[in-house]
Amino acid sequence: MRPLHALLLCLVAAGCQCGPDALPTPVTLRIRNTTSQAVFVDATDDTLGLRVQRHVGDAWFSFVEAPPCPCLACDVICDDACNCQDAEPIRRVQKIPAGATVERTWSGFVQVDQTASCRDPAGELQGCLEQEVPPLDETFRLQLCYATSVPGLGPNEGLTPVPGTLPEDGTVCVLQQFAVADGVVEVGPTPPPPCSRDSECASAGTVCLAGVCTNTCPAHGFPAVGGSWQVRVLEPEEQGVPGFFATSTGTGGRRIFTGTGTLTSVRYSNGTMTLQLARAAAPAGEHKAIVSIALPSEAAVTLRVGEQLAVRVVDASTSSLPENRALTLRASTGMLLLAADPGQLGAVLAAEDTQPFTVVSLPRTVGCEDTQCGKRSFLRTEFRAGAAVVALDPGESEEVVAASATWSLISLSNSAYRSTSCSLKSLMPYVVFNQRVAQGP
Repeated sequence: MRPLHALLLCLVAAGCQCGPDALPTPVTLRIRNTTSQAVFVDATDDTLGLRVQRHVGDAWFSFVEAPPCPCLACDVICDDACNCQDAEPIRRVQKIPAGATVERTWSGFVQVDQTASCRDPAGELQGCLEQEVPPLDETFRLQLCYATSVPGLGPNEGLTPVPGTLPEDGTVCVLQQFAVADGVVEVGPTPPPPCSRDSECASAGTVCLAGVCTNTCPAHGFPAVGGSWQVRVLEPEEQGVPGFFATSTGTGGRRIFTGTGTLTSVRYSNGTMTLQLARAAAPAGEHKAIVSIALPSEAAVTLRVGEQLAVRVVDASTSSLPENRALTLRASTGMLLLAADPGQLGAVLAAEDTQPFTVVSLPRTVGCEDTQCGKRSFLRTEFRAGAAVVALDPGESEEVVAASATWSLISLSNSAYRSTSCSLKSLMPYVVFNQRVAQGP
């Protein structure tokens, strides 16, 4: 049989309880997670990331609490029928949620490295483990090693161990001394550091929430983008004499369509508003255009057939994000009537497009969730027009008076991933529309 691996051996310490029939005193080893975030521990050997350590000489040593193979016990290792096969265990981790308490029991035995009387096939004396009962007043130390995130693990809500490995550069260990006579020893993770934004949190799996770095995402009521709750602008269509839209190229190769005409019809169907516009062409005929946009029902901008409208569509679509178009509508006076932005990978419309408003994402996280793309942070969207400043959570809306008009502001969503392989790393759809009063013909 092969000699015991050095890490599985423990050192002999004086002071064990007297007599061959001395009974061990079991000790409850407890993890109490009083922090605001979940932690992950190594569950490969069902120890919950807890190691009992003994002080020998000038150092502390972790020891195995039971022989990893029964044949390693000194009283059976020389049995010819005994055989231990080396096998690489499947690495596992276990999540301990915020506020949770888990525990296991140490039997009270210390396994001491000894030398057996028999030899292995190579003729060398074999190492074995002999259990020892320590004195009740001996001081031991309990070590808890944990991580706040496990890369590649994905969403995990239960206490059941799952395949995974704690990151070497993200594992933290804490210590707690105890005596066998105590019967119970508790240890817990260190409270997370304070923060004001996600970038101050070291791990990609943590966010800054309620002033601390955490990987735990409480339940939220932020609506999902899609269906009737989205901004979706179709590519403008021209009819009649070509040339209704002037086209140009903006920042990052974005296509920009601009055109002015008379609104000849407005139609609503299945959450989509379709506008038809026209203007005279030279020397004859008409330039015509159709613009379609899907908006939440709350975004009921008032438009009047016969009025002059200026349309601007900014198309930031790519092969991976094929419908990333934003739109603004303005009256003949230049007053903004509607600004609608799908906000894929950030705002599509620039500040000059949305005047008198500027729309930006605020850096402070107001919620999070674990997804297949990683941890998603929810943020507030700020709308500013002169002295009027409104910050909205995802799904919120508000009315504001600014620039001689009453406006409705809608933040459909605002979220971002610190680290993800998914193409849609951030999303900030919003709508600004003018609540002008409908007028008769």
